[in-house]
Amino acid sequence: METTRIKVFIFIVLVIALIGILRFIQKKELQLKYALIWILVDVLMIVAVLFPRFLMFISNLIGVYSLTNTLFFLGIMFILAIVFSLTVALSRASERIRKLSQQIALNEYDKNEVNDEN
Repeated sequence: METTRIKVFIFIVLVIALIGILRFIQKKELQLKYALIWILVDVLMIVAVLFPRFLMFISNLIGVYSLTNTLFFLGIMFILAIVFSLTVALSRASERIRKLSQQIALNEYDKNEVNDEN
């Protein structure tokens, strides 16, 4: 009985989280490309709650016989994926900032050259 309550509670929390993610996307507070991994993980967790054998299948597939260890492994992989995607986004943003700074400097230099000629 307690297991069913826990599963229902987790399912409700996951559905609320999914709705929250979709609302952030709808309000344009979160870009879809950054939300995709959250949506994917949320849906996979819903599948794992609804079909516990799915998690057992994943455990057997990767050769881990403890469901707890499988959850820790998947959690660590999720965190690494998030860190990697944020690092890529940060690198791209840094490159854009560098290019914009150079462009602004060139524009100001050109503007000063025109003013000096007059």
